Amino acid sequence: MRSYAYGYTVACLLAFLEKVLTRAAVVNGTIPVAAQQVVTYEEYIVEHDISMEQARNAALAIDLNSIEIPPGCQRCSSAEIKYCQGRDFINDHCCCDKRYHEALPYIPHTCYLGTNLCKPVVGDCSTYTRLRTCCCHAHVLKRWKSSAPLRHKPVITVLLLLLLTTVLSR
Repeated sequence: MRSYAYGYTVACLLAFLEKVLTRAAVVNGTIPVAAQQVVTYEEYIVEHDISMEQARNAALAIDLNSIEIPPGCQRCSSAEIKYCQGRDFINDHCCCDKRYHEALPYIPHTCYLGTNLCKPVVGDCSTYTRLRTCCCHAHVLKRWKSSAPLRHKPVITVLLLLLLTTVLSR
């Protein structure tokens, strides 16, 4: 049984797929012998998965006013906010946060485990943790919360309310 201790995202899986395709080209003889690479097999498993529904429910359950930015946090730069909104943030989450602590329950994502050590995009996990705590948590939650559809008002209820207001306004 292998020991899985390192996080990966889909980007890492795409790199693995590229290796597999390169190996297939070598087998078919379409790559010159001088350009052939040694391809190794690495197994990935799902470390954790947050579905769209789970993320929506978590986003709607968290009160934005309850989020406190810890003392010592500086004002976030535009580059830091851009990092929070991108895939690099999720990649670093998969690399630095392990399954025993889901720091981003309000973002739909899937993290994978492999046998190679991952490297955070921002350099190290302490920088990621600082950015997550000081910049990303409140900003990203606010973004996801505003985009989450209302779960307690089905379409039929909204249509009935519109019909009722139209009838009453005549």
